[in-house]
Amino acid sequence: MKKETKQMNRRQMLKLTAAAGAGAVLMGSEANANAPKANSKEAISKKNPLHIAIIGGGMAGTALAYRLSRAITYPVITLYEPQERSCWYQPGLTMLGTGLWPIADLSYERDNYIPMHVTLKKEAVNAIDPENVSVTEANGKEVHYDYIIVATGLQLDFDAIEGLDSNITSLEHLDKLPVWMNDEAIGSVYYLHGAFRLSLQLDKVVEKAQKASKKEKLHVFFTQSGIRTKSPAAAKSVLLTLTQRLEKANLRDRVAISFITEDGKLSENKHYDKRYRILMKKEGVNIITDSLTAIDAGNQKATFEKQGTLPYDFIHITPPMKAATFLETAGLLDENGLVHVDKNTLEHNAYPKLFAIGDIVGCNTLKSASAINEQVKVITDTIRAIDEGEKPKAHYDGYGSDTMLCPEKKSAMIEAWNYKGTPLSPMISLDPMQCHGIYWYTTLYLSKSYIMQGVLRGWA
Repeated sequence: MKKETKQMNRRQMLKLTAAAGAGAVLMGSEANANAPKANSKEAISKKNPLHIAIIGGGMAGTALAYRLSRAITYPVITLYEPQERSCWYQPGLTMLGTGLWPIADLSYERDNYIPMHVTLKKEAVNAIDPENVSVTEANGKEVHYDYIIVATGLQLDFDAIEGLDSNITSLEHLDKLPVWMNDEAIGSVYYLHGAFRLSLQLDKVVEKAQKASKKEKLHVFFTQSGIRTKSPAAAKSVLLTLTQRLEKANLRDRVAISFITEDGKLSENKHYDKRYRILMKKEGVNIITDSLTAIDAGNQKATFEKQGTLPYDFIHITPPMKAATFLETAGLLDENGLVHVDKNTLEHNAYPKLFAIGDIVGCNTLKSASAINEQVKVITDTIRAIDEGEKPKAHYDGYGSDTMLCPEKKSAMIEAWNYKGTPLSPMISLDPMQCHGIYWYTTLYLSKSYIMQGVLRGWA
């Protein structure tokens, strides 16, 4: 049974303060007139504010900071984020990689999205002590909080593939790029520089196909490291972009395309998995269950766990993704390497003062901006309820959605579902498992404003 929380005591203190202020008015006493009043924010906040740390200032952490700052009485919120462009529009990587958007359409400065009265610390967190609810900052200082929310996202673990050095996040700028990141035959939509180059790389495949003979086809691979990756539909969007460019040039029969998935799935949801397989079959794509282990960029050869070493003309890589090392050191991760939370409350299963949000959460749901929007509401309501001495009622139902673009056909399919697994339509009259032009229009022209001004600012 959980002990009475510090937050409930804080709320009781606020109520007593309010009563003292009311008593002063009723009694007209000179002594009581000097007591703190309910509307004396400065006096109360100095005595017992609620200290909250959010580790990570991307979409999840920033949206939560906004929401908490409005919902909690006298919070002291600290947001840890060392990257200057942590608030980039990450879903736009797909549009950038498929040649639909310029890179400028993704760029947002972190400092323009910090809520008032939230303290930004432009440094990393090196450690968490979940027992004592404290973090150790990069400068070695340990700071205690009432709550800690992990919003670190996932790191792209290209290092797990032999021959591909670099451990980066999706939107991180690198001063010096590894050689393979400028290789014409290796692509990935999952990081900024890769997405920036990708559309031109696909055009190069079409050019190579023009020179290839029908007897000696080009070999193109799309790899998927595991279904619990962020924006799993992004790689499929790139694949369809390539097939449609080849079809437009009447060269589709000169390129053999394989989608190689580590766990044999195209979606964690059985309904969408079936739908994706129908689409892949229609596009003439071979689906293989295997795992990429190494790349020999100099000889354009890829090594797989089961198939061995195969030559490629182009390979698109969905890298393995992992949590920051300090989360593992703190004992916060589950068997899948994600923060071990209750799937309904997003509260850590072992440490009730610690929550997780965004791509790092260990629950069976799509990792996307739409999932973050629902998670923000649950965590905010839970902390607010505890702070006010109530029983939390909000529960995350596992909702998330992801968009697969079919660029040349100007249509899109939105994969959306929750813990129940039933396909959900963002628009009531449209079949969620079919491609629609309205999904395309919404994704390209409406979603960004909704996410950047609604979700990110905690209003949606």
